[in-house]
Amino acid sequence: MKLIFITTIIFILRMLWWRPIWAIVNPNNETANIVVYLRKPNDMGPRSWIAGVNCLEAFSELYFQRREQLTRSLNVVSVQAYNLTTPAAQIQLGYLKQLNEFIGQNYTDRKYYQLRVISDAKMYNESYLNRQGLVLADYYVIVLDNVTRLSNLLRRHMLHSISWNPGAKFLVLYHNANDRNRTEETAMEIFAEMQRASVARVALLYATSATKYSLLALRYYHESNCRELTALPFGQCNDGKLNPGAAAMKPMLHKYFNAFNAKNCTFHLCASILAPYVESDCIEGIEMKLIGFLKDRLKFKLNQTCSYDSRGVEDDFNEFSGLLGKLDKKSCDFIIGGFYPDNDVTEKFWVTDCYLQDRYTWFVKLANPRPIWLALCSIFDTSTWLSLIGMLFISWMFWYIFVTLLPEPRKSKDFSLTGINNLAVVICVSVNERPFCHASRMFFLALTLYGLNVSTTYASKLISVLTDPGLMHQLNSLPEVVAAGIPFGGSEESRDWFENEEDQWIFDNYNDSLDFQPTSTNLEAVRLGERVILSSRMYMLQNKIVDDLYAFQQNVFSSPVQMIMKPGFPFLFEFNLLIRRMRDFGILEKINDDFHYNNTYLNRIHRMRPDFTVTVTLRKNYKRKPIREMDRDVIAMELNCSITPVTSLVIAILLRTSDYYLALETSEACSSRNVRYRTDMGDHNPLNKQEQHIRKILKVLTDIMEQNLSVNPGNH
Repeated sequence: MKLIFITTIIFILRMLWWRPIWAIVNPNNETANIVVYLRKPNDMGPRSWIAGVNCLEAFSELYFQRREQLTRSLNVVSVQAYNLTTPAAQIQLGYLKQLNEFIGQNYTDRKYYQLRVISDAKMYNESYLNRQGLVLADYYVIVLDNVTRLSNLLRRHMLHSISWNPGAKFLVLYHNANDRNRTEETAMEIFAEMQRASVARVALLYATSATKYSLLALRYYHESNCRELTALPFGQCNDGKLNPGAAAMKPMLHKYFNAFNAKNCTFHLCASILAPYVESDCIEGIEMKLIGFLKDRLKFKLNQTCSYDSRGVEDDFNEFSGLLGKLDKKSCDFIIGGFYPDNDVTEKFWVTDCYLQDRYTWFVKLANPRPIWLALCSIFDTSTWLSLIGMLFISWMFWYIFVTLLPEPRKSKDFSLTGINNLAVVICVSVNERPFCHASRMFFLALTLYGLNVSTTYASKLISVLTDPGLMHQLNSLPEVVAAGIPFGGSEESRDWFENEEDQWIFDNYNDSLDFQPTSTNLEAVRLGERVILSSRMYMLQNKIVDDLYAFQQNVFSSPVQMIMKPGFPFLFEFNLLIRRMRDFGILEKINDDFHYNNTYLNRIHRMRPDFTVTVTLRKNYKRKPIREMDRDVIAMELNCSITPVTSLVIAILLRTSDYYLALETSEACSSRNVRYRTDMGDHNPLNKQEQHIRKILKVLTDIMEQNLSVNPGNH
């Protein structure tokens, strides 16, 4: 055994002695780390990398097209990877040189681009540039030789750049001599890696030989098999020339982009229950109606889930809570719920155009009713009472002077009697005294007119005070709330609005616990004066407890209402296009006006009479104005025929304006006990609007009473 081993060793040494080994020696220490791969002469020559550069140039001219008309130059990002193999390294360098030549020279038949470069030479530091002043990238060009390098570029460099745009178009060239027979497998690996980065528009030039490339595109959103990863072949590029040619490939790309739609796709919607945007049934609501409109127009399907989760904020570990956390983990495609995206949200997520606007303010307990005895004194201000007392004293003195100097009866010259008589005349009480002199009579007549004026004014104010005594002192500012020792707070995401020098004391004392969320249970505590809550006005308008709370007159802030979605959502452009058209045509303004001017009034009628059922039908030609500004329109409300005159008076008061009249139409089918009210504008004489309005209300009440008596003659 040992003899065989020794013999083998001697044989190997003799073979090495006869045939020496040739090796590449690099005496330069600076370039000693370069990896040199030995390929066939065809792979190392300029023909191979020139073909790759020309294929990139030819296909990018067709692929880099935008639907939007921009007034700025387009942004091209060239991703530079170090230590690429040959000829991928030469293709990357050659295409970058070509881009610089196009920018530096005046080509009238070519587009102009702003060139940006991202490399993996070192870690990216986003603190060098200002995020607000940088436009997102439009196109990306990446040259690769393996999929691992793509993953490293995305995770460590591209995703952290402030110009990162997953909605851009990506053009990838893959050249590796060892993977020329794995076109489909490698392409699916590249597309899967890009899809994990929320990129949906990817085209791939895959080298199948030294100068031949296959053209493939990622098809993920397609009406036939939506949200399924598929590689769609387009053709080939042989030695820098497209096959089929550019004229034949252009309609193919156009068809590919047109097939990129949301039809038959299923998206996941996460909604926060917050009326009037999203109702508890997860069907009704302003935003739910808007989503339904988008779904009908774009023909996509929707899986919607509603919860009481808040929008969420970012913590110290860059993790989001609430619905933003679900969105970040890709559990949802977009979220709604009356949300406003602040700066922290817009940096990490995408948002649609603004379709509604909401205002936030503090809601506190409504002040206690003023006692009637105190209200009687509050009819006039303190200065008015002092003026009346002063006028009473002056008239008393003048009365005494007149009866003393003039030849009046002796019994009328008593000092105390003149004071009593003066007071009686001022308050319009008759006195048993008749002046004899003309001067005394003129003074008595003037004092009587003055007394009539004062008593009439007081009596008119007395009626309103007896029906509505008014309220005690009302808290109307946050410093008064703090002085009263009442805690205040609101939702967690609203706290960031007070993180500034002027409002730092609000930020420090702000409560964002569950007890300060705008819910019906917490609003009941506000009604009792236990806490103060920051909430939106639209949410409070539809709440039944709104009349028992007081809203600060000054808004804390106004915010847009927008949808929030994960970066890279492919149909943001289509969503924004429909929202802009709805805004231009006045549909969004109509929805907002319908809520403020119609829904609010009908809810108040319902609160006044719980058994009062209302069905409102708004016509499609309803003009974009509130009720008080409409020109011509009809709003029909089906009411119960057992309506009482008091209820009709309430309706008349709530619907009255100086430009409208109230008409009652009784049908012959009164046995079904149905009455239709209608507000309709007519051409009236502007000089007698108020008189006509009062007469028509009285006519309505008279007709209703006669109708009730005819139906129920025993009910008086």
